[in-house]
Amino acid sequence: MQTANVVASPVKPPATLFIRKFLRHGDRVASIAPSSRALAAAFAGCIDPSKPQTILELGAGTGAVTAAALRRMHPQSRLFAVEIDATFVEHLRVACPAATVLHADVCHADGLLRDLGINKVDVILNGLPTPSLPYPINRAVFDCIARVGQQALCAQLTVMPLVYRALYRRLFEQVQFKLVMANLPPGGVYFCRGLKPDYAENLPKKN
Repeated sequence: MQTANVVASPVKPPATLFIRKFLRHGDRVASIAPSSRALAAAFAGCIDPSKPQTILELGAGTGAVTAAALRRMHPQSRLFAVEIDATFVEHLRVACPAATVLHADVCHADGLLRDLGINKVDVILNGLPTPSLPYPINRAVFDCIARVGQQALCAQLTVMPLVYRALYRRLFEQVQFKLVMANLPPGGVYFCRGLKPDYAENLPKKN
């Protein structure tokens, strides 16, 4: 008998958490507010609810996308959410108990997955600001994708629609974009598949 994935009520308003963190650590928090329900739903739309999947979320924040993914995914799917901020992690574990929340830097995601015996994921939900991240962080993330998600569908969140389409086309064989006007500001999601062999050469060269 299948049972629905559990999404509990949040213990603190996510917007309050985001604003507080943005004001203190604007260089580490990609947005001043969590993703809107419409953007989170579009982001999680790449998950197939008809079959069990292994899902990796990077930069889970306060769980707007995590909650949308839990609502959509098959009851036997597994969701691993990686988040570095301790306050966000505490919130995530209460609000999204059906997810496996990993309190860690995304640079260590590959090692964590190895320790958990995860050698392949079906979907990667990347909430990190890939174009603006330092090269070493991006390299660690994309090396992880190359190992466990070469055939995975990779979704990349953006609040700058179509600006970085050329970048993702240099990184992946297949790239599609979904515009989400209901978000404020308008945002969207890149859906990518087939990481190219020369991805490391095409990542933004920021220190």
